[in-house]
Amino acid sequence: MGADTSVATPAGRVVVRGAPGADQAAIERCVSGVAEDRTFAESIEVDGARLFAKGGPLAPRAARRHALRQRVLRAALPRVREYENLRWLRERVFQAPQPFAAAVLWSRGLPRFQVLVLEEVRDASTLDLALSDASLPERAALAQELGGEVGRMHALRFVHRDLFARNLLVVPREAHRRLVFIDAWRARPGRSLRGPAYDLACLFLEGAELWSEDEQRLLLDAYAASRAAQGSEVESDLMRRITREREGLLARLRRAPARLGGRAMPGPWRLDWSR
Repeated sequence: MGADTSVATPAGRVVVRGAPGADQAAIERCVSGVAEDRTFAESIEVDGARLFAKGGPLAPRAARRHALRQRVLRAALPRVREYENLRWLRERVFQAPQPFAAAVLWSRGLPRFQVLVLEEVRDASTLDLALSDASLPERAALAQELGGEVGRMHALRFVHRDLFARNLLVVPREAHRRLVFIDAWRARPGRSLRGPAYDLACLFLEGAELWSEDEQRLLLDAYAASRAAQGSEVESDLMRRITREREGLLARLRRAPARLGGRAMPGPWRLDWSR
């Protein structure tokens, strides 16, 4: 299915984008999600294949904001934007789950529920957990792979904007490339209000807790080399920008500690690195 399709349901109009089979699953989960008023992230089966579906309702204030943004700016809702961003990343040979369908249920002129159906990444763990169980050579390899991939991403003018360790998956050791990017919904290629330093601040928010100083330098060396290989040199004041963005992230956590999700507040961070 190339263009969006609108389907009338008892709960409202569902606008869906994606492949046959998966689009029907997305529609069904929009309708059931609204009826049950629930947020979910679960494995599902479509035509005998195991996929992953995530979705949730939109709060009234968010629904009004997204409705206005779509009318005025033609901006896609988060799950639809994530569907397109994952496709964009995969087309450029980044490792990301294959998206199959995205759907939004509209009622009385407002979006009420959104769903994304995508590839289930099996036997993977989040980067923070993978690092705790990795050997020193494995940690160094992950730091270099991450720096290289993020550098290439930024050279292509894509800023992830949610690049925390929990939003990176690590697949088993046998894989040639181990990092998988997920939750890429906050920005569109070439149109982010944030710069590359913001992504690096996300990565280094828990820098001292996750990486040694040598590993952080390995990551940044790989990042700078990757950008240079794409004709995109790093900014001369990159470390100052990262520090400033990280302070902004910390301030946001202090204002809303619930964002920590039970994790400890990140500690101080300072790294001596230059290119």
